This record gives sequence, C-alpha cells and structure tokens, in this order.
Amino acid sequence: MQLKYGFTFILSWFFIINIIISTVTIILERKRPEKTIAWLLIFIFLPPLGLILYIFLGRNWKRNKLNEEFSPYVKDLIQRVIKRINDPDYVHLIELIANTSNSPLFVDNEITIFKDGTEKFKALKEELEKAKHHIHLEYYIVKSDGIGNEIKDILIRKAKEGVKIRFIMDRMGAIRTSRRYIKELRDAGVDVAIYSYFLAPFLRFINTQINYRNHRKIAVIDGRVGFIGGNNIGDEYLGKGKLGYWRDTHIMVKGDFVLGLQGVFIDDFWAIKKVNEGRISHEKEFDKYFPKPEKSGKKIMQLITSGPDYEVPAIMHSILKMITIAKDHIYIATPYFVPSESIMDALKVAALGGIDIRILFPGRYDHFTVYYASRTYLAELLKYGVKVYLYREDAFVHSKVMTVDGKISTVGTANMDIRSFELNYEINSVIYDEEVTKKLEDMFLEDIKESRLMTLEDYENSPKHIKVIEAVSRIFSSLL
Repeated sequence: MQLKYGFTFILSWFFIINIIISTVTIILERKRPEKTIAWLLIFIFLPPLGLILYIFLGRNWKRNKLNEEFSPYVKDLIQRVIKRINDPDYVHLIELIANTSNSPLFVDNEITIFKDGTEKFKALKEELEKAKHHIHLEYYIVKSDGIGNEIKDILIRKAKEGVKIRFIMDRMGAIRTSRRYIKELRDAGVDVAIYSYFLAPFLRFINTQINYRNHRKIAVIDGRVGFIGGNNIGDEYLGKGKLGYWRDTHIMVKGDFVLGLQGVFIDDFWAIKKVNEGRISHEKEFDKYFPKPEKSGKKIMQLITSGPDYEVPAIMHSILKMITIAKDHIYIATPYFVPSESIMDALKVAALGGIDIRILFPGRYDHFTVYYASRTYLAELLKYGVKVYLYREDAFVHSKVMTVDGKISTVGTANMDIRSFELNYEINSVIYDEEVTKKLEDMFLEDIKESRLMTLEDYENSPKHIKVIEAVSRIFSSLL
C-alpha cells in the first residue's frame, strides 16, 4: 500500500513539473495568445503527451534553413527597375515584396494558365521531353502512382541522354513514395534531395519537425520555362482520387521570371544537400542554368517566398497589402481558410467599405479539422457581407489564387491559412497584368456557377454536433 501511495505521489509531481515546464517554455516563446492558449490546453489535458507533441509540432528549432534570399550571383542576373509600373497604387506593393522577398520585377514573361492537373501535366511532360541541359523539380507530394511513374520514366530517359536532373521532395509529403521509386531515380543518375527539418544533434535522425514542411511546387526546365501552382505529383490531381474532379490552378511561365524560380530552387537544393550530406558541389559552367531569357511577352511579375525561419511572413504581408489597395473587388480561391487576425480584419474593413469580396471554398473536405475550423472563419465574414461559395460536392477545389480589381493577381503554393503563412516553405507569384488577371477571374466566375452560396442562416442551422466540432476545431485552428 505504501508503495502504491509513493508511486502516486511521484506521478502527481511528474505531471505538475511537466505542466510547469511546458507552460514556462511556451510563454517564453511569445507565440500569439490564441496559439499559446491552445498549447496550454493540450499540456493540461494530455500530460506528458502534450510536451512530446510540442517538441514534434510546436517548436521551431531553426536548424535546417532554406535560404530566404537569392544567391548574389542570381541577383546580378535578374535585377530590374520599378519604373515599368505606372500605377502608383502598386508601387508600395512592389517595394514591399522587394524588401521582404528580395525580389526584383520580372518584366518579359509569357504566362499560360492551367485549370486542372490534366492540362498542367500534359504541358509539363511536353516540356520535360524537350529538355537539353537540366530539369529541376521541387514538389511537396510525390506519389509512385500512375502520373508519378510517367514523370519518373521521362526523368530516367532524359538522364540517360545526359540531362542533369535534380529533384527535391519533402519527407512528409513523399512519405508514401516507394523506396524503389526513389532508388530507380537515383540509379539513373537523378540527384534526389529529401527535405527534412531536424532537431539538435542529439536527435539527429528523428524528424521532429513534421509540422514544418517544404510545400513549394516548382519545375524549371533548361532555365527557360517554369511551372508554379497548386498541383503536386499524384493521380488525385488528375481527378482519379476519392474526391473526384480536382480543380486546381497552375501556371507555366516563359521569360525572366524563370530565373527567379531557378534561384529559389538552387538555393533550396544547396541548403538541403549541405545539411543532409555536409557538402555543396558547384558546377564550373554554372551560368548555363541562367541563360539569357528570350523576350516571350510583356507580363510583369514578382516572386514571393516565405518560411518558418524567415524574419517576416512575406506572403501574408503581400496578401494583406493587396486587400488594402482594392478599390472594387477581391476574388479568393483557397482549399483551407484559417487566416491570421490581420487578414480577417483587412477583409472585414474592405467589405464594410463596399469592396465586393467573394471566396471560393470546397463543398467537401480532405482535412476534417481544418475544414470545420475554416467554416467558422467564413461564417464570421458572412456577417460583413462577404460572399462565400461552396464548390460542387462531387469535386474538390485546391486553387490558391487571389485577384484584385481585375488588374493584379497572385498564384502559387500558399493557402489562406496560418500553416502557409508561418509553418511551411511556400512560393507565390504576383502578376501585374490585366489580361492574365481577367482570365483568372473568368475562371473564378465559371467556378462559382458550379457552386452554392453559403448563407449565415444555413450555417447557424447546422446540427448541434457539427457546431461542437467547429467550436473545438476553431480553438486549435492556430496549430493546424
């Protein structure tokens, strides 16, 4: 009996010490109040599991850092002046992106928009087949399924032809990619780099940062054509998954913007190789990766990058700025909607000021908790006059697009949520062009024709158990 009481006494003190250490740790990190409260609830109700979860999901150890700025050599190749933009409303946005992402203006570009994976992969495969010097791919999710194997077979064939191929995958995103798939690529000479975020050396081989991911989706072929957008590599992006038709937005760019994509890729690749292998191998003819771009068009673009160890959330700041300069309307397409407080306030202010704001959101979910947390934020905006459209329930919308006033737009990998703003490495393009923006808006308007309007009455009449789920999901939304 005495032994039992002794064990209970020790266990009680263990839980108390666990809560004290956990609480002090998270408070000293000075996270946003709502995030701090969410973690404190986890510590209280799940000791000592809460501390373990925090180590794996909450801490930012800032060890394996993807570079937050272009290499000096790349900067010299891609500098442009700001004078090409005549509209004073956009000068401050340009300067903001230049300061937070070190991005110049790319002024000679041709842009092709794809509305789904069928269009995107058709173009990607065609461009891969044309490769003469190098292929650079950086994808969050890579699956060894139908389209994954098609891409693999092309890469192996091109590698045998002497094309230099580098392929960045995220460890979490490629968790279901077979070892054989990666081995076949490496055996053919493809240089595969796996991004993973590691804790201090005493846990060197345990991936403690499953919450910090490389969510970028980049393809660069011969330094002349680039791809950026929402599609990963997998059959579901072709509409062959359980969610049905997959509505996504991806763009192909030819022009000097590709040099920016190339700079981001190479900096990412070198950073990962240095951590994983302790070395960086420079090539003698490095300038061949940055050929003089052909003047393909007159589309003006900028590049925004962000990540968990960047000093400022550059993509969130750019979106915030775009919202504040809107004069007529804002169209947003996003699969997840867990925005920061500043983004929510900006949308409310814009809506109250008469700006027509429309948001396209999935009618079904692929992430249960995120979906129901998102609904609470969307319902909150309904009260301010924002229109929310739920996409058809036999499909899934995964686009990450925002357009403003039919003049400027952003397309990239970042969702409208805290994860993309603060936890993931992301990359977005900003397009200063009315023609391209109009095409994106026409696609958006076609999408809402296939959607149903979400009303505040429908939301408030939801079953009680759904309201409970939403309330709980909202509490932990800052951690999603």
